[in-house]
Amino acid sequence: MTDTIQEILGYRFLGNSVLQLCISTGVIVCGAIAISLLRRYFIKRSGKPVEGEIETFAQKLFHLQKYAIPLLFIVIMYASLTGILTFTPQVAKGLHVLFIVTVSIFGLLLITHVIKDSLKAYLSRRDREGDIERIDKSVRGISTFINIIVWSIGAIFIIDNLGFNISAVVTGLGIGGVAIALASQTILHDLFNYFVIFFDQPFKIGDFIVIDNKMGTIEKIGIKTTRIKSLQGEEIVLSNTDLTNSRIHNYKKMEKRRVLMTIGVVYQTAAELIDAIPGVIREIVDKTEGVMFDRAHFKEYGDSGLIFEIVFYILSADYNYFMDKQHEINLEIFKKFSELKIDFAYPTSTLYIEKK
Repeated sequence: MTDTIQEILGYRFLGNSVLQLCISTGVIVCGAIAISLLRRYFIKRSGKPVEGEIETFAQKLFHLQKYAIPLLFIVIMYASLTGILTFTPQVAKGLHVLFIVTVSIFGLLLITHVIKDSLKAYLSRRDREGDIERIDKSVRGISTFINIIVWSIGAIFIIDNLGFNISAVVTGLGIGGVAIALASQTILHDLFNYFVIFFDQPFKIGDFIVIDNKMGTIEKIGIKTTRIKSLQGEEIVLSNTDLTNSRIHNYKKMEKRRVLMTIGVVYQTAAELIDAIPGVIREIVDKTEGVMFDRAHFKEYGDSGLIFEIVFYILSADYNYFMDKQHEINLEIFKKFSELKIDFAYPTSTLYIEKK
């Protein structure tokens, strides 16, 4: 019986004994089981990410498993096949090529995922509002450039490991790169300024900005241009260089609006009413919800009336809310002045005729 088993195990198939084939298969199966258990452990520990919330570290690791686990399995299988079994030079070379290509592909996918995830984490720390959708849009904008860089380096790595001489290729790429850079300086300026916008974040997708006489909401930040949806509805396309070289008013950063207004009353207004006007204004502003009073003063003698200067804050950045509150305050001032019989000043001319 023992001799029969030894004879079976010693039987050679494709240049390898049955024992070698069994050991190799056993290593692959045990490796697959271990990887499967590891994957289940991560699924159990991480839990499903909630949409709209920042992922935990365990959830980030869980997302990496779709690249890391195939990569680990390929390494185990290749080590089992080449370390235990014997192949002809042609088959061994074919397995080596297949291993290099597949490992490189999954490795590059893993690297790009880690880079994008790191960028998301960086933007999440800087974004006080924690808008996950906006962060995803920002990362998607730079994804193309990341993929080009990583996969270009990966292609050179694969070619080099397959035994080809890449010196001429790298030299050609260097000369070609210089020529392309000289021919496309404007594009490279825009690309560089895209990274300035991405990392410095003078504005983000969804912000309302004003640049010179153009205003609107940021819809897309591209590698070369940024697209703005204007108040009239049309799309404004500006190069990234123009944006970074301009003075940008970002109203998304505004937490409250300061309102400076002046009111003029006629010179015939009684002194006691003039003294009471600042208190009347303060009372009206204080009872208006969402508004903070700052000051009200009799400022100066104008050409057509006595000028009062009033300052208050609208505790919201929303423009419609700002106009609603200003409308409400102006209407209350008009009603109160009518009640107190205080006349507003307006440009008038008085003609004196001397009678001889």
